[in-house]
Amino acid sequence: MTEEEFASWRCKEGANVIFHRGCYWEERHFGFYQPIHLLARLQVQQVSPPMQLCWGFQASLCENDAVNANGSIPIHLLSNLQDYDLYSVNKNSRQNIRKNRHLFNIVELTGTQLLQEQGYDVFLSATTRTRSKPLLSREKYMVNLVDYVVPKRRLILAGLSGAKLCGYITGYAINGTAYGEDLYITTEASKNNMNRILLFEFVQVCRRSDGIYEFAIGQHWREKPGIVEFKEGMGFPITYIPTKVQINPIVEQFIRWKYPHKYYRLTGHD
Repeated sequence: MTEEEFASWRCKEGANVIFHRGCYWEERHFGFYQPIHLLARLQVQQVSPPMQLCWGFQASLCENDAVNANGSIPIHLLSNLQDYDLYSVNKNSRQNIRKNRHLFNIVELTGTQLLQEQGYDVFLSATTRTRSKPLLSREKYMVNLVDYVVPKRRLILAGLSGAKLCGYITGYAINGTAYGEDLYITTEASKNNMNRILLFEFVQVCRRSDGIYEFAIGQHWREKPGIVEFKEGMGFPITYIPTKVQINPIVEQFIRWKYPHKYYRLTGHD
């Protein structure tokens, strides 16, 4: 989808999105803005405070303007999407995918029925095990499903064992960049490496899609080495994208002291 289409989608989801110097920006945290297309790689003249009253912003820069960067986005990025195959992952991941792929049927979800019936149990099993996201009540999970399936916007692949939902992965693409969103796997299915299988199959769908040339699967969570090892093993190295970042000095000092890992993801350095 285009950046404009993604902006419209995010607005419907309740995000605060503004248009500034030819780019759509989203208020990620109160008073802090980023382009909704994180890896848009803007020209330096496009990068300035999108709102007069904001405490900071961060935006990736195009290659020609990278000399103006004062920070970077540390992100797991597959830049050679068209060449991605089983030999793009490490030996252990490759062996596990080959060994267990036949155990699951991978399907695209175009409606919410399966998630309404079995999705919460998968979500609860995954988040309890990994602590990657806050736990939600069943009621809140169901509310979030109302606009979760968006044809031609969000791709959802599910892994089934018979009629049982064992996991699912979601993502979307803006212009030529695909972004991975959520990956939830039951504890039982994780023993058979469904996380690797689903991610591999998801990338293959993106590879076969016209116009997508790179795939980003989240920023570098250096405080969670297990996640980093998984992503790197699946062929997503840590890449530092040049950025222009500006943060109010008082706020910057506080974040740097209180939340050093978040500060690292905002600036690309300690």
